[in-house]
Amino acid sequence: MTEPSDKLLGLNVLVTGGTGVIGFWLLKKLIALKLNTTVLLWDHANNSEPELNELLQSTYNIHGSLTDIKLLNSLIEKQNINIVFHLGAQAIVEKGLADPFTTFESNIRGTYNLLEACRTHNQTIKSIVVASSDKAYGTHSQLPYTESTSMNGIYPYEVSKSCTDLLARSYALTYNLPVSIARCGNVYGGGDLNWNRIIPGTIKNLINNQNPIIRSDGSHLRDYIYVQDIVDGYISLGSATISDLPNGEAFNFGNNNPISVIDLVTAISKSMDKMHLTPDITNTAIGEIHSQYLDSSKAKQVLNWEPAFSLEDGLEQTIKWYTEFFAKANV
Repeated sequence: MTEPSDKLLGLNVLVTGGTGVIGFWLLKKLIALKLNTTVLLWDHANNSEPELNELLQSTYNIHGSLTDIKLLNSLIEKQNINIVFHLGAQAIVEKGLADPFTTFESNIRGTYNLLEACRTHNQTIKSIVVASSDKAYGTHSQLPYTESTSMNGIYPYEVSKSCTDLLARSYALTYNLPVSIARCGNVYGGGDLNWNRIIPGTIKNLINNQNPIIRSDGSHLRDYIYVQDIVDGYISLGSATISDLPNGEAFNFGNNNPISVIDLVTAISKSMDKMHLTPDITNTAIGEIHSQYLDSSKAKQVLNWEPAFSLEDGLEQTIKWYTEFFAKANV
């Protein structure tokens, strides 16, 4: 049986945002597939340095910013890039609220710069996967989101993802670029050192025998998808884009099992045998949509993709990763 990754063999790959959480696991997959992978490096302070640095020894690395279009043009031409996984973005909701300009520069300008560079070198480009998010949909009363739900971002991070999504579709349909769009739920897994995110933050607190902190009132509903599932989704989408997938198609990637924040924290506490540590519910979150979750049936029907990890299985793997990480760090 042919695997989706088989269609990537022999191609030159560019990954932006390769040092983020998803990018970290995507690089592991691409390196395991022995693909010729180039990484645009801007910053990798938010990942586990030793393991990340080991991965980067197996890739061709260019330091620079998505806001530098001359660099992007040069990079795509010199490396003869065939497939792009565009994950590069300012990905923290709170930072978007505090610093909208930098968020818009990175997420909006960075996206149209990359797409323009790909348009300029469209003779060699076979597939571009643009990482969007459920945040691109903004607030809607009707849930779950389907791919036909309108882009309705309000807060800066949401707007940046709505624009990323629309730019990708514009370049795909206007210039016949082989662009596809991946809209994922909340991704979790080892390697995420942003402790403000609910899963790594809760695990860290519980490892340190501290009460977990919930910044909302705990009732917010979210999709949580394990990072290896979303990597498989990106690979499947990249492969389909190389084949006969129409340009500009968008796909939701979620686990089709929304859960409240308080129930998620309870599940983590139970898995770690730390139920005696009760959550500190601060209800101080600002600029967050109350409920967001996805209908991923299109990805199953068209890409033959569905999550391989249940929430319980994904949390088990994630808790194991952080337990080992903190043991090595002696924190």
